Amino acid sequence: MTSSLIIECRNRIAATEQLQKRLHWRIRWVGTLRFVLFLTALLSVGFYIAGNYYPVLLYVSAVCVVLFLLLVKYHTRLFTRYSQGEVELAVRRGDLFHLSEDYSHQEDGGVFVDASHDYAFDIDLFGPHSLYQMMNRTCSDLGARRLAELLGRHLIDVEKIHERQRLMRRMAKDEEFTTRFRIEMLGAAAEDFAANGRKGKESLLSLGGVSWQEWADLPDAFAGKWYYRVLTPVAFGLNLLVWGSAILGWLPYSLATLVTVSFAVVASVFTVRITRKQQEYARRLRTLSLVAPTVNLIEKVSWKDEAAWKEVSDKLDRGSVQASSAIRQLRSLMDALDRRNNVLLLFLLNGLFFWEIHQMIRLEHWKRTNASCILGWMDALALADAYVSMALFVRYRPTYTWPEVKEANGGFVYKATALSHPLMKCGTCVPNPIEMVGLPYFLVVTGANMAGKSTYLRTVSVNFLLACVGLPVCGEGVVLTPARLLTSLRTADSLSDGESYFFAELKRLKLIIESLKDGDRLFIVLDEILRGTNSVDKQKGSLALLKQLVRLQANGIIATHDLLLGTLAEHHPAHVCNLCFEADIRGDELSFSYRLRPGLAQNMNACFLMQRMGIGEGEW
Repeated sequence: MTSSLIIECRNRIAATEQLQKRLHWRIRWVGTLRFVLFLTALLSVGFYIAGNYYPVLLYVSAVCVVLFLLLVKYHTRLFTRYSQGEVELAVRRGDLFHLSEDYSHQEDGGVFVDASHDYAFDIDLFGPHSLYQMMNRTCSDLGARRLAELLGRHLIDVEKIHERQRLMRRMAKDEEFTTRFRIEMLGAAAEDFAANGRKGKESLLSLGGVSWQEWADLPDAFAGKWYYRVLTPVAFGLNLLVWGSAILGWLPYSLATLVTVSFAVVASVFTVRITRKQQEYARRLRTLSLVAPTVNLIEKVSWKDEAAWKEVSDKLDRGSVQASSAIRQLRSLMDALDRRNNVLLLFLLNGLFFWEIHQMIRLEHWKRTNASCILGWMDALALADAYVSMALFVRYRPTYTWPEVKEANGGFVYKATALSHPLMKCGTCVPNPIEMVGLPYFLVVTGANMAGKSTYLRTVSVNFLLACVGLPVCGEGVVLTPARLLTSLRTADSLSDGESYFFAELKRLKLIIESLKDGDRLFIVLDEILRGTNSVDKQKGSLALLKQLVRLQANGIIATHDLLLGTLAEHHPAHVCNLCFEADIRGDELSFSYRLRPGLAQNMNACFLMQRMGIGEGEW
């Protein structure tokens, strides 16, 4: 199935490349034709002025000018289509890399690494070769942050998980939307880069943050002052009066001209301040105006009825008008203000009705009406951006299965006939089952070094997380009850806080115990706890901890080299189960099946490996 997706993606890339070649050829020829028409018009006028007073030359010149202007418009459209084609190619090529399991070109979310997180640090959620890097196809910095939040705070409510699953199924099927969304978003970023010089996702970073709220709270520079508001009607009314009188012969034209020029001169006094304000607005609002097509696309989706999408829809419909209409109005206002670059037109319009001040008042009125909604719009865009990445994860993994997420009538269940790690390539990962039914219930996994214990714990944890964020899992026959995932697999020293490894691990275990005492439903995954102390302390502490977890009605898995923990299954057979990964030693050969087996591990390989590597020779 994945190979068919790769073939389809390559075909789309080839088709787009062919279209780009045709557009490039057309752009060149239209450019040449424009030059010919311009030259013809110029020569026609030249010959006419030179003494060949043939009226046909003027007609030829006029036709050439009209055709030239039409071609300018057509040329602009061709350039726009070509730019969109380049963005589409980038999107399609990114899809091809993704399908080929090459995620190196995607951002890895290293900035979100947090060793104190419930599970992210332990299961490599962020960073190089992480689940986040595998899933991240976001087009904005805000979208990347929102995706990190969705993965870092998984759902526990069963109904909300079902709602997310339904949404992901529908979005994954809509290839046109997910592709068009990314093209529009990346196109906006490219256009913003051309205008402001900000690169990639940095261009969309300015769409959020506290600065928006601070800007929204700033007083208006023009609309808030009554004397600015009366300038436009007064100037326009007076111009209408004097020019009407001049046309009727009551006043000389010179007086009407003097009035208009005087207003233009007075308006020029405000030009510097207006320019500064225009630049401020442009920095904050230009990028916002560029995402109008994306917002319009979001407003037209077919899954508005999905409860999981309601947060996006509600944030876009907070104002008196739809977000897309308000943003289009903003873009129109910004484009109008850009006409200040035409000095002669600006002089005339300012002279007639203080046009610059009028435009700034309109812009500030837009701000006053919509500023409170902007943060909501940006959050809606970010959430849609994150959802698109998750939907692509679903589409490009057709072999993954949707888990059955359900309540267990006050109990707990996590079952699967085969689980694999999503980041391990097909053919290299050995799938293993899990069966945990009841409350409390713990799996004690023993085994030799390198036999697969830690990989199994991460596989179980990552698939549990995928299920709890509403995504399909890399496994078969998965049934589970959602719970707060808490892990302790990779506790580290903290030099900055002056914490030893052992103390950091104790803090983690204390968090687990306190959460259970507070009534939280947890799924706990522990790997070789209390490694920072001696073996006697470790055995006593590990036994005491596991007994306490069972008393507190917890569920989870613990991997250990300490076979003594396996004795708990004898005393609590309904709540503790022993599983193992064996190292098979036959003569001088050591092999691993990476298959989960019942019972306690029998073969340990540390001494065998040390002997084979010549470490401690003569002491065996």
